[in-house]
Amino acid sequence: MKGKIILISALILSTISCVNKAESAKEISIENNNNSNFDLEAATKIVEQRSKEFEDALKIGDSIAVGDIYTLDTKIIGAYSGRDNIVKEVYEMTRDSITGIKFRIINLWGNENIIIEDAYVEFFHSDGTPRSKGECLLVWKKEKDNWRIFRDVYKPEKK
Repeated sequence: MKGKIILISALILSTISCVNKAESAKEISIENNNNSNFDLEAATKIVEQRSKEFEDALKIGDSIAVGDIYTLDTKIIGAYSGRDNIVKEVYEMTRDSITGIKFRIINLWGNENIIIEDAYVEFFHSDGTPRSKGECLLVWKKEKDNWRIFRDVYKPEKK
């Protein structure tokens, strides 16, 4: 029992120590978290490029291209599983005139196999008005030839 308490305490402390809240969404703080095997500059370029591809594809309503940014076995936690379901959901979003998205990196960490992105995301109506915004956690992993989103968690801000 004492061993379980120590283990739980260690997990809680390690979780708390990993939290990095930005003062605002405009304030970007990218940290390496002291992982010497993690190339922060390369990871930042990967995430920025793939996020731009996501933004551009959504803007033109290309649900297939957005879906391709996700792994085949992806999950949007609490919502959808699998790339095919992501494609269907993005198609519905564009039919509802949600064609804009903007990601802002708050923090990145990982290794050569996985990148974890703590980010702020905003969704926009096709006329430019904001629809939803909040925090998200994206887990990127390399699938075949490219980095793709493996897990996606989104927590919208309360209105």
